[in-house]
Amino acid sequence: MPSDNRPRIAITLGDSAGIGPELTAKLLSDPSVFDGIKIILIGDERHWEAGLSVAGVKPPVSRRIESPDQIDRTPGDFLLLDYPTLDPATVEYGTVDPRSGRAVLDTLLFTIRVILEQKLDGFLFAPLNKESLHKGGSPYGSELELFKEHFPRHKALEEINILDESWTMRVTSHVGIRDVAALITRDNVLSAIRFVDTAMRAYGKTGPRLAVAALNPHNGEHGMFGDEEGRAIEPAVQAACAEGISAEGPFPSDTVFIKLRDGIFDAVIAMYHDQCQIATKLMGFHRGVTYHAGFPIPITTPAHGTAFDIAGKGVADVGATRHAFTVARTIALNAKKT
Repeated sequence: MPSDNRPRIAITLGDSAGIGPELTAKLLSDPSVFDGIKIILIGDERHWEAGLSVAGVKPPVSRRIESPDQIDRTPGDFLLLDYPTLDPATVEYGTVDPRSGRAVLDTLLFTIRVILEQKLDGFLFAPLNKESLHKGGSPYGSELELFKEHFPRHKALEEINILDESWTMRVTSHVGIRDVAALITRDNVLSAIRFVDTAMRAYGKTGPRLAVAALNPHNGEHGMFGDEEGRAIEPAVQAACAEGISAEGPFPSDTVFIKLRDGIFDAVIAMYHDQCQIATKLMGFHRGVTYHAGFPIPITTPAHGTAFDIAGKGVADVGATRHAFTVARTIALNAKKT
């Protein structure tokens, strides 16, 4: 444990062909982000310098370290753990480059090892590109699959999306529509409700109000359009309420997100990917945060991706990155209090 007992938050720079290094530089140019925590930037120092140059900001005072073992032994608010991978000068902005993908993958795997050594309390990774990762040798369809593989005792289900203070999650995610109905069981829905409730409480939300979406049109019309609502979803909601969770539903999916937007509920548990993602991205695509809960420490990232079209131009909006950092920081600080 660090002698000052402050949470240690790691940040990685993301794909060097995208806006990740720029966003990281903009985030860390704000002195207030260091309040109450120690930040460890893990990545190639050359990528960090490139991000500073694109962002046009003054770098915060940092202490350079060579090994994770130095994290707790080195004083200061900001440590730079140099992990050499790839010279960013050899990468063209806005391009899918297997070398960039390999560099991101290697940096993530290194950071996971540091987490498993219990040297970190929170982790924010800047945007990565799935195609670059795949071409760089990653066998994983998403970073969530990578995390699940390398944290074998995880309790993760699916990713949680956060838009301002509104949270959403899906019971099923990257599966074909024809396979969704078979996965809508009482136990799967109940697990999702419990998962979101636990994650929101870790964030500091007392008694979060959860809305559960229906699967079928018009809430199934009493079985006319399907029986999943009465057979699986409603029993799961009732079981959650019996456990003291504030859950309601199922609600028709074409109206439940209006209730979320209007603050009637704090979160929506949807049944499948696009049922959830279309609604949340329409409400605020560039403000969204992805939170990977259920791992040893909170893991977050901005939801908007690498934005290759504006990479290297210095115009990237840091808002979602700042919110992703705040989520990880808040959960890490709350964990230190318990």
